[in-house]
Amino acid sequence: MGKRTGVSVVEEPNLIERWFPNLAADGYEVAGDPTPEFNCIAWALGITDRRWDCDVPESYWPPALTRNSRVDTLMRLFAEQGFSLCGNDLPEPGFDKIAIYAFVGQFTHVARQLENGLWSSKIGRLETITHPSPASLSGGIYGFVHCIMRRPIAAT
Repeated sequence: MGKRTGVSVVEEPNLIERWFPNLAADGYEVAGDPTPEFNCIAWALGITDRRWDCDVPESYWPPALTRNSRVDTLMRLFAEQGFSLCGNDLPEPGFDKIAIYAFVGQFTHVARQLENGLWSSKIGRLETITHPSPASLSGGIYGFVHCIMRRPIAAT
């Protein structure tokens, strides 16, 4: 899945539990190897071959959006990808859901809901994990869930 970079939550499992105090109690599983090839924004969009990052000039960022980490900018990015605000994080047949995390008005993370109702997060350059709910990552280094958004699943 890509080059191993930095420390891994598999190599140091307490690292992720220190970053996210709710995660150990809620339970989580490592679902993918560490890789710098993609980040949480790309992962939430189902993209695994490039990073979507406003802070790194060589990373992709939609040309119509200002390169900043304001949460409203990230919400616009996902709105342009077909997402709209949603009132809950419960599974909803026919929809993809994401949770946007923020701290003091700056976005910090995006998680996506899987078909089985669990949530999936790409933790920086570390592993991809599954966790029971968006609240599992709240209160840690990502701050808190700012909003839930959803989009209809495209017909294939």
